Amino acid sequence: MVKKKPQKSISDIDPDEVLGNNFPNARYNFRTGVTAGVFAAVARDFFHPQLILAGLVYAITKSPVLVALVTIINKAFTMGPQLLVSSFLEHSPRRRPQFIILTFARSSAYFLLVVGVWLMTNHESNLTITLFFVIYSFACLSNAFGHVIYMDMIGRLIPSKWTGSYIGTRNFLGGIAAIATGFFIIQPILGNLQLPWNYLLISFLGAVFVAVDMSIWCQCREKPGVKADEKSRFRDSMRRGLEWLKKDHNYRCYLLQRIGFRISFVGLAFFIPYGSEELGYESEVGGIALLGGIMVAVLKLSRTCGGLFWGKIADAFGSRISLVFGGLFFVLAPLTALLAPRLPPLFEIQLSGGVMDLPLTVYLLALAMMGLAIQATMVAGQRFLIVSAPLHRRASYIGFLNTLTSPLTLLPLLGAFIASEWGMQALFALVACGGLISLAGALAMKPYPPQQGVPVNGVDE
Repeated sequence: MVKKKPQKSISDIDPDEVLGNNFPNARYNFRTGVTAGVFAAVARDFFHPQLILAGLVYAITKSPVLVALVTIINKAFTMGPQLLVSSFLEHSPRRRPQFIILTFARSSAYFLLVVGVWLMTNHESNLTITLFFVIYSFACLSNAFGHVIYMDMIGRLIPSKWTGSYIGTRNFLGGIAAIATGFFIIQPILGNLQLPWNYLLISFLGAVFVAVDMSIWCQCREKPGVKADEKSRFRDSMRRGLEWLKKDHNYRCYLLQRIGFRISFVGLAFFIPYGSEELGYESEVGGIALLGGIMVAVLKLSRTCGGLFWGKIADAFGSRISLVFGGLFFVLAPLTALLAPRLPPLFEIQLSGGVMDLPLTVYLLALAMMGLAIQATMVAGQRFLIVSAPLHRRASYIGFLNTLTSPLTLLPLLGAFIASEWGMQALFALVACGGLISLAGALAMKPYPPQQGVPVNGVDE
């Protein structure tokens, strides 16, 4: 028998009451989480699906299909199962014991992935390549568990008035550490060691950082908090999520914003190909490499600086304002990229492999806006979900949208088709339309006090 009853969100009660007995440890948990976040950011770069693992797979197999499979597995196995995962976690009054168990499981999965790398690089065959992808699928599945548990823990351990700053500070310090790691550790290893030792060492160090990151967060201090009465079946969780969409205006608007974000994100993968064609860098490999190196640096810098800024803005004025600016930059970035090749070269600065002129400068500005948009959307979006969720169904509130939008992670395949059939300009015009959808979703959200969410009248058993 399904009974309807109102569920509290953070807006219904005092922010300190949300944390309950966990409030005295809030500062300690803030510092612990930020420290863990630095190691998490570094670990992600060692297993970066597009830059590291895709490079490894291509070096071994020379197959573009298998390269694409890396990204597809990463997104599908990380986002798709989240609602199913959350349904089995919410009946527990604490998340730390679950996270400790996950630490052993996830660390083991990534160390096992090192074995998969060793087998694939030393004994290349269909069997070892298949084994590598199977192990990687389990590693990505552990990411799904980790995301749901961790996001729920933020709402339980970090005050809502600090949530944006917490997420932004993690991203800022983690971004700085990741940039330094890329320059001083990852690049020298890839450049100075030969296959298989370079990728084997990279994957081993990444597994170590995964274990360190999770072990640090295991040191958080957590008292029992609100919980669901019992485990939910997946269909019950889906029904509950659809009810939230029906009754929660901002939840619906955020879903629209998320759809626009996924369309806009497609453009990121094509910034280097479009720039190399339109800015005259396609003639030689050195020029493309130079363009790629500059663009990666600009993107990382804009995302790193943007994380801290957008987190502060979200805490001070609410998540909506950061989402609005994120949508605005998602519109401006592709339009600026379309404009850049049409500008006159008013100045020229000679670089090894190319020339820095006005078109390239404006094109890099477009990429910087894309980085700011991504970071604004991710920081403010995570904060919105954490703050607005019903307290005992936070994991499902987050997992439902991620599961619902997980098929959109296949959009890059559609983007590649559009680019090949109608050209890069048509693709970037479509990306700008995605920005308009994202902006419309953010603008349609109802403003609310920055330290509060929106009341949710959900349903429960």
